[in-house]
Amino acid sequence: MARRRLSEAIRWQIIGMHATGASFKAIGRQLGYHYTVISRLVRKHRQTGAVKDRPQSGRPRVTSEREDRALLRIIRREPFSTSTVLKRAWLPNRHLSTRTVRNRLKAAGMAARRVIKRPRLTDDHKRRRLAWCLARQRWNLRTWRRIHWSDESRFLLHVTDGRLRVWRHRNTAYTPRNIRQTVPFGGGSVMVWGCISHDCKLDLVTIRGNLTGDQYMRHVLEPVVVTHFDNHPLATRPVYMDDNARPHRSRAVVDYLQNNAVTTLPWPAMSPDLNPLEHVWDILGRRIQALQPPVQTLRELEAALHREWLQVTREQIRRLTGGMRRRVDAVIRARGGFTRY
Repeated sequence: MARRRLSEAIRWQIIGMHATGASFKAIGRQLGYHYTVISRLVRKHRQTGAVKDRPQSGRPRVTSEREDRALLRIIRREPFSTSTVLKRAWLPNRHLSTRTVRNRLKAAGMAARRVIKRPRLTDDHKRRRLAWCLARQRWNLRTWRRIHWSDESRFLLHVTDGRLRVWRHRNTAYTPRNIRQTVPFGGGSVMVWGCISHDCKLDLVTIRGNLTGDQYMRHVLEPVVVTHFDNHPLATRPVYMDDNARPHRSRAVVDYLQNNAVTTLPWPAMSPDLNPLEHVWDILGRRIQALQPPVQTLRELEAALHREWLQVTREQIRRLTGGMRRRVDAVIRARGGFTRY
């Protein structure tokens, strides 16, 4: 931690307080400094008659505190700017290095960190999300455990992480061991459908090609969802949640669910943070990437997804579904905006 520097006004205040008879420790307690700092300043004043620091070795600062504050105002307006762009916008007529920019930001406690990505929310999206959460703010676990959360997710065969870094020496960028080989479009992908609740986990379904309303009914709703719901008495029948994707909201799908007495949960658009199943997809994705040896074909990827789906425990799912009140409260606090989920 950098030491707090005494301003010239504070230094003269210390000299004045000592002249009135205050002790070093009393001055330190009042101003928030250690008494040794006070004693060194008083000794310097006795010897030199001044309170300013003596000239020191090393390169002097090329920016003032006022200019540093101007940089912080710029970064608050444009947090995604690079150090090169900040240098031009900050002091365009001054010869500064990007290292100086980074040093000033680091001294202010700022660092370049990973960007969190979220769906774009319009004012209408925020209003609908807030209204949805306010209507369910009083729901307890007994109510939430009836909800069956469903979703689809697509997994790439070869995931390309744009944040990947490599430790290497200079001028070795094109050494074969330092190159990450990629394939177009991730080498293909596998799309799966899943459904969880506080008390159960339904079978994972592989979606062949692009999902349509007819395919959704024939391969998901009829063999999995309706069959599972029919095992429950009508009085305790679960509530089915799916998002607003076009196949889910086609007229044929809506009629099919109504004809089979499947009650659905109205869903606000752009709200993946309210669906605990999104975190299960994240668990599967990290497990697939950690496999050794890694999967090499789409068939291996599909088999690995089904295998890892079975390995997701009830305790993991209950930690997610049991936190729905916290998710709802987070959206309400954000007035329908972004949350940490």
